[in-house]
Amino acid sequence: MGLSFWIAQGLGLIALFLVCLSYNFNTKKLFFFYQILANIFYASSFFALDVIIGGANTIISILRVGTLFYLEKKSRTPSKTLYICFALAYLVLGLVFFETPLDLLAIVSYEIFNLAMFTKNMNLVRILMVAPNLMIAIYNILSMTYTNAILDFIEISVLCFSIYRFRKREIDKIKYII
Repeated sequence: MGLSFWIAQGLGLIALFLVCLSYNFNTKKLFFFYQILANIFYASSFFALDVIIGGANTIISILRVGTLFYLEKKSRTPSKTLYICFALAYLVLGLVFFETPLDLLAIVSYEIFNLAMFTKNMNLVRILMVAPNLMIAIYNILSMTYTNAILDFIEISVLCFSIYRFRKREIDKIKYII
């Protein structure tokens, strides 16, 4: 395992920390901000190992999350056209750089990530992020971006904890009202 392998793992660890931090905010602005930072490191780890589809899809994710962050800051709702543009970008890029059947996992998971990011309800965002994280974790293991896979498994755990925590908070509010 060469230097690029270890660099990729280090970049993945930084992404891991930032992603876990992002799910602990209840506002879309902070969530998007930390997702942008995490995706920069995440993409870099893919490119360090020449995993083109993973890296390229993550670059699109940075653009998507950056756009959504900007719209959220301006209190504007993203259009369905914007959602479709990003969905097509993932699909086209996936088809252009398609090399193995494994790449289908990346293509499908990024399409689900896209759907989640365009969802307004943060609880639903968290729920929608579980399945594609599992799919991309498998992709990462098979692509040897191991810290990215660890990131995904930890992200799934953080998501489950966040879903529980915020659901419990909502239930407690209802109990208080009743």
